[in-house]
Amino acid sequence: MYLLLGCGDVGFILANKLREQGAEVTIVDKSQAKVEQLRGLGYDAVMGDFTKPETLKRAGIASAEVVLILVKDIETTELTFGAINQLKLELKIDPVIVARVTDVAEAQDLKKLGATDVIPVSNVIADYTFQKFRELRQLIKEKQLREILRGVKGKMAIVLQTNPDPDSIASGMALKHYAKTFGVESDIIYDGQIGHQQNRAMVNLLNVELIHADGVDLNEYKAHALVDVSTYGNCALPETIVPTIVIDHHSVADEVEAKYKDIIDVGATATILTNYLRYAKVELDESLATALAFAILTDTADFTRGATHLDFSALEHLQPMIDTELLYKLQSPPISADTCDVLMRAIRSSKIRSGYLISNVGEIKDRDALPQAADFLLRREGVLTTLVYGYDDNSVYLSARTNDVRLHIGKLLKDMFGKIGSAGGHPTAAGGTIPLKAFGKLRGKRALRGAIDKAIGRKFWEKVGVG
Repeated sequence: MYLLLGCGDVGFILANKLREQGAEVTIVDKSQAKVEQLRGLGYDAVMGDFTKPETLKRAGIASAEVVLILVKDIETTELTFGAINQLKLELKIDPVIVARVTDVAEAQDLKKLGATDVIPVSNVIADYTFQKFRELRQLIKEKQLREILRGVKGKMAIVLQTNPDPDSIASGMALKHYAKTFGVESDIIYDGQIGHQQNRAMVNLLNVELIHADGVDLNEYKAHALVDVSTYGNCALPETIVPTIVIDHHSVADEVEAKYKDIIDVGATATILTNYLRYAKVELDESLATALAFAILTDTADFTRGATHLDFSALEHLQPMIDTELLYKLQSPPISADTCDVLMRAIRSSKIRSGYLISNVGEIKDRDALPQAADFLLRREGVLTTLVYGYDDNSVYLSARTNDVRLHIGKLLKDMFGKIGSAGGHPTAAGGTIPLKAFGKLRGKRALRGAIDKAIGRKFWEKVGVG
């Protein structure tokens, strides 16, 4: 049972929320008119001075699991604590006590009096206002995007990042569905490979229509949207084409210009697209809802990496529409023999210095095994950052992950390898490709492996200050 002492605006809103959750609530207030009004609304309400022990007894404090003191006046709050502390000894009770404060400086004093926790109202209002501001911003951006699409006369190319991941694929699907609602047909274009087994499973299970960039002329489209990418360096769009739309969840230094841009730091681009669909009241089926949920969970590492209020809110919106059996299949696809082999070699060749792990896995058949190895090794005790790399007949491939908030791994890889190849990514996850010819003419795999270690692994250690 919740015992609410004082029923101003905050108290009434909280009482409503608790009752919606099925909680038993008793309210105590000094105002006869307010008590009668609350009783008329079906609340158990008691009139009286809750700074007096007898009033608290009458209100049933002996059965209360949580006592909420919601008055603004600190003196009244302190007197109420005096009455509660007296009853704690007399009735042998020990409820959770939460008190409202207007000044954070009051918090320690109330905790000394017995408060389990305090609610600094100014902080709550500030946090709420900030979150609402972000939601309002997304509402505005959705309306702007709607107007942009209404001006598109012809087919649009939705261009994904190179080697698209679940976030990129789901976001492309969502934008295609959103655009069709406003009369714009589109194709989802990608370059690189759909290699990771999760990505392949997603495309196959959901029957996603993707077109490789080699099979189309992007100049023939009337509009172009970059999704989950905001730079020319990591997608198929040539620099001669200025995109109409750019939607991404991390800003980069070399962002492209566009008629419409929505780049906001959230956990996943799928969160942005989910909110577009929600705010425009566009219906979506189980497959799309599941794809978006899978993307959010994947890019936030199950809400352990970069998640924000908007990500939680988006997933909450999707939850009733998710096909849980399908989601499980997407999250747990079979692991190929090549991937198992790379994981084994990544573990064996791991080297660690001061929390930075590097691993040269040698020759690879499936480059998408590298990010899986980087993710897996990041879970090793004492490791904050991983860099896993391997090569095939043409290139050396890199994949990096970090839990170090001081490090932007995408910028780091770009600074290190952007001039001899392509590299970059987000603050916590990044990758790169370096042509083999950048390492010169080398005889034998041993010489090549040594040259790669020197140019990548050791250079990485030196860059982060542990070489």
